[in-house]
Amino acid sequence: MYEMKDFPPSIQALLKKRGWTWPPDEKLKKKIEEAGKRLSGSIHVEDPEIVRKILWEMRGIKYDSDKKKLS
Repeated sequence: MYEMKDFPPSIQALLKKRGWTWPPDEKLKKKIEEAGKRLSGSIHVEDPEIVRKILWEMRGIKYDSDKKKLS
């Protein structure tokens, strides 16, 4: 997972301006989870590979396509 120092300085400045850190602290994780719950069901993705990539990149969740389960 990325750390704050891995982002370009302009992105770091924008994150700091919003009061965000990366990797997210517990407070930011809670906000992200709440936003995800509000967003849930409001979008449709044609390509399941996109969902797998998002789950892995944002949450570190690996989708096992053979078993159709999250791990």
